[in-house]
Amino acid sequence: MKKLILYITIILFVAITSNALAIDLTKWKYCSEIIFDDQKGGYTEVDITPEVYDAAKLDLSDIRIIDSDNQQVPYLLAKPKDITKKQKYTPNVINRSTDNKNSSLATLDFGRQIIKNSIEVETGGSNFRRAVKVEGSNDNITFFTLIEQAFVFAIDNKEKSRFNNIDLPTNDYRYLRITVEPMAAEQESPVIKEVRVFKCEKKLAERAPVEMLYVNHTEEEKKNLSIYEYDLTFRNLPISDIQLSIADESFYRHITVEGRNASTRKVKIDSEDNRERFREVEESWKSITSDTIYRYTSAEGKQHEKTALSIPSGKQVYRYLKITVTNYDDRPLKLETVSAKMVTHLIVLDAGGNLEARLYVGSESARRPKYDITYKWHNLSEVQETLATLGPITENPLYGKVEQKPQPWTEKHKILLLIIMAVVVLALGGFILKSFKSIQSNQTSN
Repeated sequence: MKKLILYITIILFVAITSNALAIDLTKWKYCSEIIFDDQKGGYTEVDITPEVYDAAKLDLSDIRIIDSDNQQVPYLLAKPKDITKKQKYTPNVINRSTDNKNSSLATLDFGRQIIKNSIEVETGGSNFRRAVKVEGSNDNITFFTLIEQAFVFAIDNKEKSRFNNIDLPTNDYRYLRITVEPMAAEQESPVIKEVRVFKCEKKLAERAPVEMLYVNHTEEEKKNLSIYEYDLTFRNLPISDIQLSIADESFYRHITVEGRNASTRKVKIDSEDNRERFREVEESWKSITSDTIYRYTSAEGKQHEKTALSIPSGKQVYRYLKITVTNYDDRPLKLETVSAKMVTHLIVLDAGGNLEARLYVGSESARRPKYDITYKWHNLSEVQETLATLGPITENPLYGKVEQKPQPWTEKHKILLLIIMAVVVLALGGFILKSFKSIQSNQTSN
């Protein structure tokens, strides 16, 4: 009897409180149908579309998934990551010297043969572009060329504007010899301050292509800059890489990428008649990233190139991009095409067999939801899920309407509530009657 009362109480409590998962959809601007496959049950994976990124808040905290009963469907939002393993070596620096061309030389001794494929050469000074040669040897006598000519350079004294990294062919030489040549205008040998050596292994997350529409191209001859503008069509896409297609056979350039979501914005003008007036001002460009690109052929005939720009994970990327190429004293590059790739967020949800659900997005007041599922899965590779897709983004017909308070469960199910209460009363009555008879029986026996 006690168990029956407990079960009835739990059912009643769950039924009444289930209304807490309902959501006021009048605060969400857009929605998109989730198109499930024919399988029921289990977890479902949905990739976020560019339209959702454009409509959502930057941190995607306003995404909600609503089933056919107007209840929230808990979900897990995740973004695949590039896996990078980087092992740093600290070799001894020996045989520092200069040659008759004022080049600085330094030999690194690793003590044994070890695998490596990347170095960082830090030199003194600012506003420079210096050629670097890298050679390898196992006996410190006979050296073989690994890199005939790479470059390190700095725009100014700021740390973020110094580029010291050089990718090497994977090798296991015990000794590396680094030669840094001075620029034509330098009278003294450059100082090799430090050389850092690494073994890098990367496993890249899957990328999706993103279309970049050409907008404009200008040349600033006084500053020797080439400026290209592109349109990604959507805002806030999680761009991971920008690939440049260049016709030139040999080059080395510094690239900056900036962005903005509109060309102009309105600024309010103070007026004496209290009427609201505005003027259009140009929207400023915001920094996204900067890097170097290069292409050259080594003495042994091997071509080395880097023509892709990496965007730091989590960095906001705007709809309109401006790519600036610093040409130094060289002629402008022949930039043919530019393309981009992105690592898309995915949603993992359990619709409970319900194949009717919508994704809602576009609420400035929404806060990030807290679901138990976010604590359940730490490794998405362990999740066995089916796939679903998002339909086109449409306007939410309920957006902006007067909020309608959801009808309490007790009002919607009066008859069921009366039945449950009657069962509880009968159960309690039976329990009391049984207890009373038990007491009488004990008194009679005494």
